[in-house]
Amino acid sequence: MLVSSRQLRKSLAFVGLMIASLTVFAEELPWHLGSLNPSTAIAPSSINTAAAKPGPHEVVVAVIDSGVMNGHPSLEGKLLPGYDMLSVPMNLRGGRSTDYSPDARDAKCGERVTSGTFRTHGTEVSSLIAGNGKDGVRGVNPSAKILPIRLFGSCQMTRADLLDSMAWAAGFPVAGTPINPHPARIINLSFSGGKHVCGPDLQNLIDRLNKRKVFVVAAVGNTFGKKLAEPANCNGVISVGAVDAENNIESYSALDARTVIYAPGGGKDLHGSSPWQSNKLKVASFDLNFKGDEIPSAAARGVGTSYAAPLVSGFVSLLLSHNFELSPSEFMSELPKFTRAVNLTDKCIDCLPKGLAMPSSLLR
Repeated sequence: MLVSSRQLRKSLAFVGLMIASLTVFAEELPWHLGSLNPSTAIAPSSINTAAAKPGPHEVVVAVIDSGVMNGHPSLEGKLLPGYDMLSVPMNLRGGRSTDYSPDARDAKCGERVTSGTFRTHGTEVSSLIAGNGKDGVRGVNPSAKILPIRLFGSCQMTRADLLDSMAWAAGFPVAGTPINPHPARIINLSFSGGKHVCGPDLQNLIDRLNKRKVFVVAAVGNTFGKKLAEPANCNGVISVGAVDAENNIESYSALDARTVIYAPGGGKDLHGSSPWQSNKLKVASFDLNFKGDEIPSAAARGVGTSYAAPLVSGFVSLLLSHNFELSPSEFMSELPKFTRAVNLTDKCIDCLPKGLAMPSSLLR
């Protein structure tokens, strides 16, 4: 079949456009995911999932946090019907309900305010797991679904609410609350600060969740070198510390030999001219415009172990999308396949930190 010179020019122009588009896309990928281009330098702590394709199974990840704000382009089509599990008097709305969005008063307990850390935290965490790529915010597994559960604001939370939230996320019955029709396979807990010894009530629930093949991923906390606290110190939990782009443990991260894995958590800017110098994670958030209205935004502002944890949750969801029957115990036994060495620190002599990384053999 002969092709005219005009058709050939059109074809070449189209191919050139596609290549240019792919190049731009590759350059705009968050540094913590790696690159689609094998020849492109990547950050030493990249989790190397940029080229990983989700499998056929849809995976639900429960984000138990400050709630998730609706209307962000990066989370379009990602949110399932969630729940507000915060009870009175901590819940200024008057009790539990289907409204999983943050309370507008959350940034200051009891006062009317606008966007703040407590208000946007759950949205930012969710985008690191399942961001669809719009506005440059791409999650580890864009095919995952987020089950938003509001547990806290600046008025704090109760232990009973935490236990109920985790149980409801997995589809267990919770008194006075309808059964969750979308049970999660992964529960992301981007907070810390409980007891220094895991309480039997929390440990018993985690044991039940693990038997149901539910993964519990928890941030170790931004405690600047202190030991683990709940929920990260419980058996059966994938505890997550934070490293910078150069594979060094961040100074704010808790330090404990029991930390299961480390992932990029962002921090202060690094020296040099590398693409990852900014060393922060790009997240979906909300800001105020000149009128004082909240508008969707996307910015490299994610810093903390609470931002490292969702990268692990997204990573596990990626594995489950290919092997839905994978259990937490099986994942832990295979963990060496998914890790690399992290630079040692003399601040924790007995620590042998391992960083999260998708092996290239699994990307084929």
